Amino acid sequence: MGDVQASYRAMLRDDVAPALRALGLKESGSRYCLPDMESWALLGFQSSRFNTSESLTFTVNLCAVSRLVWESRRREQSHLTEKPSPGTFYGRLVWSCRLRHLLPENRDVWWDLDEDAVAKDVASEVVAAISAYGLPALRERL
Repeated sequence: MGDVQASYRAMLRDDVAPALRALGLKESGSRYCLPDMESWALLGFQSSRFNTSESLTFTVNLCAVSRLVWESRRREQSHLTEKPSPGTFYGRLVWSCRLRHLLPENRDVWWDLDEDAVAKDVASEVVAAISAYGLPALRERL
């Protein structure tokens, strides 16, 4: 019995992070940011709460908002953090979506890692989807 959680962390660290940095994203753990002085353009990995040591699923969330709009909203709602979280829905002022809604098939995409999955192949598929669909959507909102 392997530890798929460890494989997931290693995949994010060793395969996904370098590829996303090469695409211009800055990272902080499982969250990434497109550098922009006027807007937050964020991408985050979300793993399922039903994951086990043998099987894991995850997806990618995106959000973008003007920094001025975000700061204004924070003044009105003091519970908001310094920057938005890509996995949280904030309402109409913050654009957010799952990567799945940007893919041609517009279906709920959760990638699977289990003892039979090759993490590098999964990482390549995820990075390709982010590069082709996620980043253009974020850049469009800057």
